[in-house]
Amino acid sequence: MVETDRCGKPVTRAMQLGKRKHVLALACAEQVLKELWPAPFSIEQRYRYYPNARMVETVSRKEEARLIAEGCTEELRGTLKPDLVLHGDRNLLKAALTLDFKFPCPDSNLPHWTRYGRGSPYEDMSQKTLYQDALGGQALLVSPRRGIER
Repeated sequence: MVETDRCGKPVTRAMQLGKRKHVLALACAEQVLKELWPAPFSIEQRYRYYPNARMVETVSRKEEARLIAEGCTEELRGTLKPDLVLHGDRNLLKAALTLDFKFPCPDSNLPHWTRYGRGSPYEDMSQKTLYQDALGGQALLVSPRRGIER
């Protein structure tokens, strides 16, 4: 453990490095997509997903920041926040492709989709399944060691 977050949970060096790598990877992806992807794309957009209604809505960055600042993070429970969503048209609630960057530490660890655990509204489901169910399109995992995985 290197430090603790605002809620007193431990932050490891691997977590710190992963966060830094995400920042760089997303900045690089944004630069490339601005030149190559004609449709809109979203970076770290948070979504509320209602699986029973098969409905999704965005959570604004302003609302997300307000909830975090007020300590109301329970209201963000069950939301999805993919790294990168490429939209096929102007509908920002639908994905042509969703990319999630994984930076396992140490390098010998294989990247994998997060599986939601006990107590989550999505218990035993994977990020990949949720992203595809909520936003449509295909979801791919991207990592330095394995490249792009389906």
